[in-house]
Amino acid sequence: VADVDEHFQDTVSQIKAQKCQHCKPGYSDVVLFQAFDWLSTRRSHGSDKNYYERVLDRVDLIASYGVTHAWLPPPSLSVSPEGYMPSELYNLDASEYGDEASLKTLIAALKAKGIVAVADVVINHRCAEYTTDGRFKSFADEVTPSGRKINWGAWAIAEDDPCFEGTGASDSGDSIAMAPDLDHSNPEIRDALIEWLTWLRDDVGFDGWRFDFVQGYAPEYAREYVGKTVGFQKFCCAENWVGMKWTHDVLDYDQNAPRRVLLDWLAAAGDAAALFDFPTKGILQEAIRRREFWRLRDSRGEPPGLAGYSPQNAVLFVDNHDTGYPQNHWPFPTDRLGCGYAYTLSHPGIPCVFGPHVWCADASQAACWNVNLPREIKTLLDIRRRVGICCESTVTILEASSELYVANIDEKLIVKLGPRYDVPRELLPSEDEFEL
Repeated sequence: VADVDEHFQDTVSQIKAQKCQHCKPGYSDVVLFQAFDWLSTRRSHGSDKNYYERVLDRVDLIASYGVTHAWLPPPSLSVSPEGYMPSELYNLDASEYGDEASLKTLIAALKAKGIVAVADVVINHRCAEYTTDGRFKSFADEVTPSGRKINWGAWAIAEDDPCFEGTGASDSGDSIAMAPDLDHSNPEIRDALIEWLTWLRDDVGFDGWRFDFVQGYAPEYAREYVGKTVGFQKFCCAENWVGMKWTHDVLDYDQNAPRRVLLDWLAAAGDAAALFDFPTKGILQEAIRRREFWRLRDSRGEPPGLAGYSPQNAVLFVDNHDTGYPQNHWPFPTDRLGCGYAYTLSHPGIPCVFGPHVWCADASQAACWNVNLPREIKTLLDIRRRVGICCESTVTILEASSELYVANIDEKLIVKLGPRYDVPRELLPSEDEFEL
């Protein structure tokens, strides 16, 4: 068995070497695991352990799925417990997720299992602690480990911020109402953020970034933050939650407009980070919800989301802390999550698994998704590794109709989705070539 396994791994390596001409080093084999949800700061599971300590108990479980990168929540003190309104960037002890020591212990345990810790980086905005002219636009002073004093005020806020009356330059991206938008065009702001990210890398142990709300600042700044911290060879990803095209309450078939927004960002950022493939999520869940699997083939005969054009930069996911329970801003049909993962874990792109779908926390309140889902996810990831699917594998869509989707991936894997049982015989290979 050992000889067979060694030969098999050599074959997989040869396949990937032939295919991954456009995948960045360090991207082709990535399996991202989101290790938190919106309730992670408040869930005790009957113990007095903080979030970091609870995930530490699950490191072996996470590693058993063969994931390569663990996405952890924003680590700094935040006005909101979830971390997305950061105030004191260097204050990790006051985070609702746990203290700095617990975080470092968790990251070290992940690293020991060969898993890279990815930090959720919230730098589009920062919450001020003090009022000036009745507005929260005076930040608390912080002194960095190098002795740099961060003393920000209205000058650090974009002048066209709709709520906080900044005096900096115009915002280079979209505004957000909940906190002051930072003026990323100011080199002092960028230098301070780069020093903070470098500290998270060198002192805390993170080795990759998940950038929150990147539509809030120009893509070239994201490129600078990656290039001057972890470097372009390390895996980073970004959230650009682009809106889909609808006619009344029906999703349009043509979703090239939102797909183009993501492609334009990638071009401007120089592929500094992969992007979450929101178009694929939206199309996939509507195809499954409405039994309209024709949506899964675009007008060119290719996958319809970002992955159809740039799979090496597309993070495929079914739900995250925003879209799924309990926020449910855009949830995948909970009774058909396995069908969603059968697509995202078998197709080219960078797969992402949502932690609660593995440990099924609060499943009773989350419409009781299939108790077999963790096993199904693990089986699909095992198949992905065995076959050698990477972010740049080839897809031949054999059928995409009302109740049936059939695709051949790399001539190694055939995927069938949908309630129709009688797959046309001409779509399938001879039985001695494949096994179920």
